[in-house]
Amino acid sequence: MKQPSRAKVRHGRHGKVTFEVGRGLPTRVMALLGTGPGKDVYSQEHKLQALTRADAKPDIVSDLSYVHEDKMPLWRRIVESTDFVAATLPVYRCETKGDRVDSSELAAIAVEQMESGVGILTIHVTPMIDLVRLSTSRLVPWTSRGGGIVIRDLLAGRREMNVYFEILPLLVSTAKKTGTVISLGTSFRSANIFDAGDRVHFREMELQIEIARQLARDGVDVIIEAPGHARPSAIRQLAVPLRRAGFPVMPLGPMPTDVGFSNDHVAAAIGSTLLGLEGCAQIIAAVTREEHLGGIPSENSTLEAVACARLAAHIIDLGLPGFDEPDRAAAMARAEHHTCIAGKSTPGCSRCSRTCPL
Repeated sequence: MKQPSRAKVRHGRHGKVTFEVGRGLPTRVMALLGTGPGKDVYSQEHKLQALTRADAKPDIVSDLSYVHEDKMPLWRRIVESTDFVAATLPVYRCETKGDRVDSSELAAIAVEQMESGVGILTIHVTPMIDLVRLSTSRLVPWTSRGGGIVIRDLLAGRREMNVYFEILPLLVSTAKKTGTVISLGTSFRSANIFDAGDRVHFREMELQIEIARQLARDGVDVIIEAPGHARPSAIRQLAVPLRRAGFPVMPLGPMPTDVGFSNDHVAAAIGSTLLGLEGCAQIIAAVTREEHLGGIPSENSTLEAVACARLAAHIIDLGLPGFDEPDRAAAMARAEHHTCIAGKSTPGCSRCSRTCPL
């Protein structure tokens, strides 16, 4: 098997490599913040501040704000006032007119973000007419917001190729200069467990891997996003080509069930653990309980999602040397104090009383 690729992720404020991601390295966690036009941007700033104080912190914070004009965008605040790596999706900040994306505007936004210190930049390069047509046989053709913007632009009929291919040479040269990692977004990730593992799913992964190899040859560090909703058996199948390719993977979920309403943070943690144990979850995106309930996630649910993702990352990493030391300490405390209650130094508890088996 080929030596797995690794990506060096940088923090923009000091430009140094903050950490690497890849097989055999600690699993990282990404928090998702952001809002739409006219929404309360201050609530997102409070979330960012809360994440800096939290016990379970993310390594990366992604700005998903769907805002065209912003004097002080959230991603810039992440870069300038925190130690988190900032991640962005530049197409979110393009002002589309009649479903059209201005390639010059998209390029300018992406270059500004990279040159200003964004560590991970997600682009949607896989939407192509043949995949769009193939996806119409699905229950839900596509579920990616960023990918959907690119698809609508493609279907507007005035462009022969994905808008990102028009500006890709510029993005590559800028990423090489700034050290930005390019994340290949998954535009056709499955929106339910029934579409998972179909021809569209695998064809998009093939394209992602092909493009990732080309970018790597060009000297750019790459990660691949995958795979959306997928039942456990499909997660194992989808992991095979990703594992063989060897690039770091940032799963969106995967959601192993479609009925985790109000508990999607738990479902996503389970799905990412399953994919991680297959060697294909190097960065976990922290999914909140509001994922399929609508509305902007609350501060508490954002912190909760990061804590769940961090626990999933710990479980995945138990196979790495030394990562079981916290578990060993907990086990030794239980043995020494004859109780399974965390932080308790006397035997028993109110639940078991005299029947405590410890």
